[in-house]
Amino acid sequence: MSEENNDVSRRSLLKSAAVGGVGLVAGGSILAGSGSGNVGGAIERVAARDEWFSQRAFCLSGNKVLKTNEDSALPATTLSRQIYRPRSAQEIAELVKSSSAKTPIACVCGGHESSNAAMFASSDAIVLDLVHLKSIEFHRDDEGLLVTVGAGVVFRELVEAVKGRQGALPVGTGPGVGVVGYIVNGGLSGYFSRRLGLLGQRVVSLTMVSAAGEVRVLTPEDELFTAMLGAGSALGIVVDVTIRVEHENILQSAEQRVVSFETREQAVKFSRAALRIQRDHVLPNESVSMELVVTGSKALVATVIFYDSFQGNTADFVKPLEDLAASLKLPIVMKSRWTTWYEAAAALWPVIAEMKGNPLAMLQHCVGTSEIPDDAILDFVCDSIVAEAPLDEARFSIVEIRTLGGAALSMAKLPSGNCHHQFFVDLITLYDAKDKSVQERKEIADLTKRVIDNARKVDGLSVDFSGTHSQPDDANSSVSSSLIFGTEAMAESVNALKKKVDPNNRLRFHPFAKLL
Repeated sequence: MSEENNDVSRRSLLKSAAVGGVGLVAGGSILAGSGSGNVGGAIERVAARDEWFSQRAFCLSGNKVLKTNEDSALPATTLSRQIYRPRSAQEIAELVKSSSAKTPIACVCGGHESSNAAMFASSDAIVLDLVHLKSIEFHRDDEGLLVTVGAGVVFRELVEAVKGRQGALPVGTGPGVGVVGYIVNGGLSGYFSRRLGLLGQRVVSLTMVSAAGEVRVLTPEDELFTAMLGAGSALGIVVDVTIRVEHENILQSAEQRVVSFETREQAVKFSRAALRIQRDHVLPNESVSMELVVTGSKALVATVIFYDSFQGNTADFVKPLEDLAASLKLPIVMKSRWTTWYEAAAALWPVIAEMKGNPLAMLQHCVGTSEIPDDAILDFVCDSIVAEAPLDEARFSIVEIRTLGGAALSMAKLPSGNCHHQFFVDLITLYDAKDKSVQERKEIADLTKRVIDNARKVDGLSVDFSGTHSQPDDANSSVSSSLIFGTEAMAESVNALKKKVDPNNRLRFHPFAKLL
């Protein structure tokens, strides 16, 4: 299909959403009709609730598996009274309007949220599984290529489609993560964000259904637009987003070295020196990005991305890491070089595919700095996070340490802490729970909690500043809305809009429920 036909198709879809008694709103004004009474019989319902949950949930919160008795089954099904799989904005609006104005509504895109608030929901709630909204449509405006992505699309599908258009986006690394869910819950800086910003910062419009059942097309001129790109799952049901695509030549090359270690002391020593290389040589240079990953499988993975503006010698950044491994007598077990955006975007897919469990239990936490980190912060990351995180007890676990800033810092601010930080540490505690006793699960959670509690005491270090990588169901944890949403002013704006657009708190199953 040509780009012109795709544009026509896009307009046709929006036009069809306005018929059949569904309100279509653009620029804040209602263009058509009010809703009807009952849900149409054609809207698909899910009967096999247990099977649906097991297929759609990538993981369960490590906190939820703690509540399981030794001899009982782990919680593995939704509490909701009904699961629907709508196929359009019109069907979503019909569902919203046909139910009581106080009926809670949960939305599932990719199923990767660790607490699974939307998938569990509650006994009085309905769940909208948006898996059928799989459209990916390319079109152009005066500034270049755009892609409109349906709420059921996951990153593997988007990356493959963008590759076919010689494009590039700052995508998440999880192939099964829902693109829309990732965007509307804060996004996350990855390999490409220093050059391209956060994915949410590249959104130019979105289609959503409000808690009152109105279909709205939002653009940056709308009051609600910015809030949707970080707190959207609490404010509305997003049907699609339109994102500005960059050309694939934003990546000049990338180098990855995988270093094997035997003891945690070796991992700490390598990390201490590698993070100073990252701080002193990479952070000041916005044409380069670097990530260090410490894994439970005893690997240190250093990845350096060179953007199109890079003019130096790549060896100046890679050789010091190789020399560091040699000085510690640690073997480099793999050397990789990528020359395309697609290769870098898809590099971790095979690794993530191996992360399986029955259930797979996850605890996600992140810390970061708005300034270039000093020695005290780097030492804490090495001595307390790398050294004490439960990597041995939970073998799928990783510590990701990466550079932020750059374009993400200079572009329009969204309700996401990632917009304000230059340095990011992500602790993902991940393990197969079926082989762990309740006591072993508790020990893993306690180790993780201790690390994060200690991080809260470090001057200049922010905790839980990214919506997508904070643990919303940690017991007795103090979560700051100003860190989740970036600033106190942004948090106040999101709260005010929540009261305005969802006064009955219908959309209450989201990572920020305790804040709004």
